[in-house]
Amino acid sequence: MAQQLTKRYSHLMHSIPSNSSIEYPINPWIPLWWSAAFPGYGHCMINYPLIGYSLIIFEFTVNNLAKINQAIYFSMIGNFQSAMDVIDLRFFYLYIGVYVFTMFDSYRRCVDMNNNYVLSYRTTTLTKTTKASSFSVNTLNKVSPITATYWEMIMPGLGSLYLNHLISFFFSVVTWTITIGFSRFYVGLYYTCIGDFEKAKTVIDPQWYLFIPSIYGGYVYFAYSQAVITNFQFKLSQSQFLCSEYQSAAFIMPLAPAEEGKSVYIVASFEHSTAIELALTELEQTGIQKSDMFALPLRIRNENKKLFDNAHYSDGVSFIDLSTIMGSILMLVGGIYGFVLKQGPVLWALYGLVSGGVLGFLIKWLVIKKLPSLDLFGRTRPTEVVMMIRCSSEDDERIKDILWHNKALGVTEYNPMNG
Repeated sequence: MAQQLTKRYSHLMHSIPSNSSIEYPINPWIPLWWSAAFPGYGHCMINYPLIGYSLIIFEFTVNNLAKINQAIYFSMIGNFQSAMDVIDLRFFYLYIGVYVFTMFDSYRRCVDMNNNYVLSYRTTTLTKTTKASSFSVNTLNKVSPITATYWEMIMPGLGSLYLNHLISFFFSVVTWTITIGFSRFYVGLYYTCIGDFEKAKTVIDPQWYLFIPSIYGGYVYFAYSQAVITNFQFKLSQSQFLCSEYQSAAFIMPLAPAEEGKSVYIVASFEHSTAIELALTELEQTGIQKSDMFALPLRIRNENKKLFDNAHYSDGVSFIDLSTIMGSILMLVGGIYGFVLKQGPVLWALYGLVSGGVLGFLIKWLVIKKLPSLDLFGRTRPTEVVMMIRCSSEDDERIKDILWHNKALGVTEYNPMNG
């Protein structure tokens, strides 16, 4: 019966050499928000890249034909007549319907994906984590969300490349290059840096420039969230592997009578990483049998972690989602009013980005600091895997050295003969 269910529902991870799609429960309001910020982004975040890229192209095309960003700019500075004059009604009403639909559809698809994740989780027993071809190798490994975020902030697309999302990398680079080119943002940045703020105001095109806050914030959040999801899937797939290969029925539990000569039990704790498998295989090479090893992945308590960003339970706390949302909003506002303020749109957009990011961070910090079960700012890392090895008293120190060498969080020894 289980095999039939597995065939009906998809596996949790689908990989090709150039990309990976991972099912993961996401708060539906997150893709809805990013669909509102820039149609198509919400679909990309829930593993519908073809729909997402199509909607992104639609947004660039129809928004520019209708001059919607230009109308937003004039409206925000109070020049309503210019806003009415610049907008092209032939494309404006076409844009409205699709814009609203993207929010509805991303929310609906996210709910469906969350339900499918539950069904897939219940029926998937093993996940293949490596895909290779003559062009590329895609292996599931733990990654650093901060590193992915950093490189994406330096140049949109680099975070996706770090995560081996090659298709997203190429699309991000192309769209970012086009936006930067037509908006003349870097030219405005140059004049801003030399203090010629009036020249910076005149050289930047508001129609293209107002794409940047949503695009930049969406790029950064996508890189961060995909890194978190990758780590979650790594832990899940490794747990499946450990349960399949290292929970032998022949293993004798500590309170059961031990075999002659094997009277000592070494128990160690780990966090999920490749070091676990390195330790297990090294122990096998030294002569320890699989029947003398037992690995038990733990479910970490998370009752108090139900925050707004419940897509990030795997890493405990996410400060990035609200920071990118607030940063993109205030960056947009700063970029608009910067055209009429003294220091120009570039500096005011940067002020908005930094202040919004800090504000989002502080809001989340004030909320989660009241949740003592969370792993905040250097607290002891949680035990995620418990390993038990049965051995003779002559081998205990050698085995403990192997475990410590492979980054065990803690190691202890139990000898039932001594009570």
